[in-house]
Amino acid sequence: MGEINSNKKAILITGTIVPNSVFVAHTNVEQRKQEYIEGLLFYKAQFPNDDIFFLENSTHDFTTDSQFSDLFKKHHITLIKFPVSTKSKEGKGYQEFEMLDASIERLKNSYNYFVKVTGRYKVLNIKHIIQTKNIEFIADSHKKHHVTQTNVFCVKGSFYNKHFKNLYVKSNDSEGVFIEHVIYDYLVKNKLLQQTNLFYKNPIITGFSGSYGGTLNRNKYKMILRNIERCVLRVLNIHEFLIEY
Repeated sequence: MGEINSNKKAILITGTIVPNSVFVAHTNVEQRKQEYIEGLLFYKAQFPNDDIFFLENSTHDFTTDSQFSDLFKKHHITLIKFPVSTKSKEGKGYQEFEMLDASIERLKNSYNYFVKVTGRYKVLNIKHIIQTKNIEFIADSHKKHHVTQTNVFCVKGSFYNKHFKNLYVKSNDSEGVFIEHVIYDYLVKNKLLQQTNLFYKNPIITGFSGSYGGTLNRNKYKMILRNIERCVLRVLNIHEFLIEY
C-alpha cells in the first residue's frame, strides 16, 4: 500500500463467523454474525477517523452476503479474508495471530500503529484508553498467571514485526499453551516488559466469552481495586499486575 499515514491507526477486528476450533462454546453462527456486525459498527463509531479492517477466516461466504456488503460499503470497512485455518486443534489464538501476522505485514507501509480487538467484544471505553504517543505496546500482563491479554491491545507495527511475528506457532490450546502465555513468556525472557505499558484504566469489555460462553462483565469493586493498582504500578514503574482478584 502507499505511504505511512501518521494521522491514522489501523483498527484490526478479528473474527471467525463459522467456528473452526474445538475450544469454542458459542457456536450459533447467525448470532455470531450479528455480534460481529454490531462490533464493527461500534468500532467504526469509536474510531471515525481511523481505518477499520475485519480479519475473517471461516467458511462464511461474503460474496453472497448483502448485509456485510452494505456494511463494508456504507461504513468504509475493509474485509481481509483468509482461508479456513488448517490448525483447528491449535485453537483460536493460533488462528487469530496467523491472521494478524499476515495483515500487519500487508499494512505495515501504511500505518505506524495497530489496535487489535477480538471482534465480538465491545471495549466500551476503548477510545479513552488507546494512546500512541511514545509507546511500543500497550496490553495488560499478569505475573501470577504468566499471561499477556490479547483480546485488546495497541502495538507499533515495527515492534510487532520485530518481536511477535511467527510467535503464534508456539501456541497450542490443546496442550494448554495459549497465545497469552507465549506473548508473556517472550516479553519476560527478552526483558521487554519495561518497553510495554499497562492500560492506564481498565478496559470495560462487554459480551460473552467464545471459549467458555460466560459473561465478560467483571465485579465492579474488584475493578475499582484494579484501577487503584494501575495508578500505584505506574508510579513504581512496574509494567505487570502483581495481584489477582
